[in-house]
Amino acid sequence: MLGSAYASSAQPVVAEGGCANINSYYPETGSTGQFMLVASGCVNATALDQACSIEGFGDTSVVFRTAGETGIHEGYIAIGSRNDEAKNPLVCDDNSPSILNGLVETGVSGYSYQPLNITSIPYSAYLMWGLPAEATIPAQFYHHYVDGVPQDGLFIGANNVTTWAIKEYSDSGSKLPYWLFRLLGPDSADPVTGAALEEGELKTFIKVAYF
Repeated sequence: MLGSAYASSAQPVVAEGGCANINSYYPETGSTGQFMLVASGCVNATALDQACSIEGFGDTSVVFRTAGETGIHEGYIAIGSRNDEAKNPLVCDDNSPSILNGLVETGVSGYSYQPLNITSIPYSAYLMWGLPAEATIPAQFYHHYVDGVPQDGLFIGANNVTTWAIKEYSDSGSKLPYWLFRLLGPDSADPVTGAALEEGELKTFIKVAYF
């Protein structure tokens, strides 16, 4: 089942077992090999076929820079605008406070694995690193069911929601345009206009994929 029919009928169920849901899980270490996140089941309601140009595209990182600070301390996980650009690999570790740990830019010129969590502001619930624990909610793995039948794939979300809004952005500090995604959970509508989606936003799931 594909497209808007699948998006509207898929029921998320928490995938018990944490990191053990990843294909490359090593029980002896409690950790996994590298994987990535991709846009899956993306729906563009303005297109005749409702298709998205970024269906199946993988993740990238977008750093958040604060004026006057040296180095990189936080940022976003996004979907790249081109699928041939380098991906930011993720791992899962039973000993980490987050099921998602991304290899992202940190410090002045380095990379390190950082816990990824969802911002706790309902209408801007992006997947980020570098935020204090009290400003985030944990991401979770989910399976999808349609009419009681399990569907292929492992998805991320929180609070029994796996649908995300996704929108293209471009700024002077980025290598390429990128697509930020935010969780469409309770109270995710624009607090001023009440709109469920911003102009230019599409709906998608975010799925675990392998290199």
